Amino acid sequence: MKVLRSVNPATLEESGSVETTDPSDVPLVIKRSRAAQEKWASVPPRERAVLLRDLRLRMTREADRVAETVHKDTGKPKAECYNTELLTSAVSAAYHESLVKKFKFRENVNQGPMGLMMKAMKRRSYVEYLPLGVVAVIAPFNFPLAIPFTQTVAAVAAGNSVILKPSSETPLTGQLISDMFRESGFPEDLVIAIHGPGTSRALAASPGVNRIVFTGSTETGRDVMRSAAANLTPVTLELGGKDAMIVFDDADLERAADCAVWASFVNSGQVCVGVRRIYVQEGSFERFLALMKDKASKIRQGNGWEDAGISVGPMINEEAAAKMESICARMISEGGRAIIGGRRNPDLHGTFFEPTIIVDVPKDAGSVREEVFGPIVSLFPFSDEEEAVRLADCTEFALAGSVWTRDQEKGTRIASALRSGTIVVNNAIYTYGLPATPWGGSGESGFGVTHSEEGFRQMMRMHHVHVDRGSGKDAWWMPYSEEGTKLQKDIVTSFFGDGKEKIGTVRRFLSSRKKG
Repeated sequence: MKVLRSVNPATLEESGSVETTDPSDVPLVIKRSRAAQEKWASVPPRERAVLLRDLRLRMTREADRVAETVHKDTGKPKAECYNTELLTSAVSAAYHESLVKKFKFRENVNQGPMGLMMKAMKRRSYVEYLPLGVVAVIAPFNFPLAIPFTQTVAAVAAGNSVILKPSSETPLTGQLISDMFRESGFPEDLVIAIHGPGTSRALAASPGVNRIVFTGSTETGRDVMRSAAANLTPVTLELGGKDAMIVFDDADLERAADCAVWASFVNSGQVCVGVRRIYVQEGSFERFLALMKDKASKIRQGNGWEDAGISVGPMINEEAAAKMESICARMISEGGRAIIGGRRNPDLHGTFFEPTIIVDVPKDAGSVREEVFGPIVSLFPFSDEEEAVRLADCTEFALAGSVWTRDQEKGTRIASALRSGTIVVNNAIYTYGLPATPWGGSGESGFGVTHSEEGFRQMMRMHHVHVDRGSGKDAWWMPYSEEGTKLQKDIVTSFFGDGKEKIGTVRRFLSSRKKG
């Protein structure tokens, strides 16, 4: 039996292990998953909601177990294990518990301009939302509970089964998700966690998977999409980010600086939607920089499980810490200057990189447009609204961003001008924890939506049924005739042109059907 071991990057000690799955066994896993899904699909929505409630209650009752598992995998501070991971997951469970009870899995279609004709012909349409089948959730390491759980709970609520492939850096949390579904009374094999090298690729390339939900790097997302293309498997991709924070002179600078420190350094900056670029209007640049430097200098870094006052934890592994060193060196070579941080923490054992603020990088430097997945943020001055929007949109990433101003009208106007998927006015990044709001980006940040009713719908297939009571012939059926052709022309001009004899045309149409 091969195992995958988890190492806590805050201590560099092994936390536990899980059994791996050979890629050649993935088809058997899919077969088990499909068998479970076929039974689950027949469970009424209200019964699904009961199990979702039980899952939510189990997670909250065992909050310490869940939070500690996350810490063992990631080294996150205790506060983040609860607020960014467990809270986000519990809210999502509650949202889908409520949604599945009120969602219209069958709804009538308003025929619009054809409504009068369809009513006269005694015809109607309705749409059913049916489960997709087997959903593959391929998850990242940075939020090993919150990201795959929110996606999994939506898929299960919609009537699907889930095969969860956690990051190899965080296997314990991924396995915990699967275990908690089973312990909460969901059918065996409805949520299966698989681990080990090659399994993500095997899942993405399998014809037995009905949708892939991938969260991770843009480069890996392209690989997943290429693998899925062979079977025309639909994909949802939530990829990288390079989020901008725009701070106007009229903003509450103190509050904006407080949020900037959190949004830049939460989860040691390993956040796809974390703030990476801060554009501050020229009149407030020096003041804001001084505030942020002062606040960032006071936050403490270390093992946040042993000391609840610790705010910044480690990078996930040695490779990630080394990459931050490389990125800082590049920014400095481009003209940048680190006013705090810019190095590994020399006082800590583990993969800790200090929170880093960099200024003086040219606005058009390559590092400004590329993703930085760590605790490094760059600050730049700007002059006016037009320049702020242009600078914020200078990268191909388009996941999220924020605008800071006391002028609400200006804030929403700028928000509408920016192209990222979510723009927050006077706050930043936390809306992933609002399950009723859509989550997704465009460009290098991917496509598709999770969260919200739209995200829930994307976990199902739309099935249209059109019902005709069945009598007579339609005017467009063969054989064609001069009279029938004239009637069809009259239908076009009466209903969609300048013609006004709609009722008369309908009567002639119904009469022609009786003749047929």
